Amino acid sequence: MGIKKDILIAWFFLIGAIVFEVVGTSFLKMENKVFGYIFMALFIAFSYFLMGLAIRKIQIGIAYAVWELLGMVLILLVSFVLFREELTNFQILGIVLSIIGIIMINLGEVKEK
Repeated sequence: MGIKKDILIAWFFLIGAIVFEVVGTSFLKMENKVFGYIFMALFIAFSYFLMGLAIRKIQIGIAYAVWELLGMVLILLVSFVLFREELTNFQILGIVLSIIGIIMINLGEVKEK
């Protein structure tokens, strides 16, 4: 497999890890706490498995920064859309600043040779 294809697959693993982490965290809001915790544990465990696959080809600092940013944004969106929780101005500002920070981190990424 070519290097570019390997990296693309790693990014798919990372995106999958983020989605599973967000879904797992969202299960904590279930009315039935026992099943919520069980599903949360399963989804988050699988998300870490996917993250482990992703960091084989993506620098861990980059992968973790993207994981944190997208996870935070998606959790805030889920809480806003599904659970009708409100976003404060400080949360919105934090998201914007985080996006700027992640862009800066990715622009400074050292390319592997």
